[in-house]
Amino acid sequence: MIRWVLPALVLLAGCKPKFECDEETPCEFGFTCVVGVCEEVACATSAQCPIDNYCDPASRQCVEGCLETNDCLAGTVCDTDENVCVEAECENTSTDCGYKEFCNSSTGDCYEAGGDFCKPCEPQDDECGAGNICWAGYCGVNCEGGRECPSGFECAPFTDDVGNIVTYQCITYCWLYEGYDPGSFVKPPDLKGPFVLEGR
Repeated sequence: MIRWVLPALVLLAGCKPKFECDEETPCEFGFTCVVGVCEEVACATSAQCPIDNYCDPASRQCVEGCLETNDCLAGTVCDTDENVCVEAECENTSTDCGYKEFCNSSTGDCYEAGGDFCKPCEPQDDECGAGNICWAGYCGVNCEGGRECPSGFECAPFTDDVGNIVTYQCITYCWLYEGYDPGSFVKPPDLKGPFVLEGR
């Protein structure tokens, strides 16, 4: 009888489930351990998901919504209670608002600048308004005395022929942004100047 017991014990030992993964044997990248089996997953972090989506920690699948503001489009923040992206209140014109907009910090709203910003013009005509100039075929807007420029614009100095600064104007790459609506996000211009006003 004993001689049959030992082979039976060996057989039972061989039937013990063999897990391909556990705490000591993790799965390779792109897989996660589910009840001892490596299963393919769509994501490991939210960076691998489309914008306005996040990587669900339980399912390792990309799902609509957010866990943090980095999961959201620019100009929106993550409501972590509801896991949805919502419009952000602005605090700073240049970083929080879109093209040709100002930030009303008291209400948290961005609003359209309007006026003569990027209005087409001819240098010989006086169609840009008092204190403004026509530069590169578009109106600049006076920003002397620390006046703020809308998002997407730079307050740049302009000089006369001998190098004296005669005005500061809000300018940008107007010719590139003709098709842009106010509120679109554009790269801030690198227009430090100074620029020479011919004939001054």
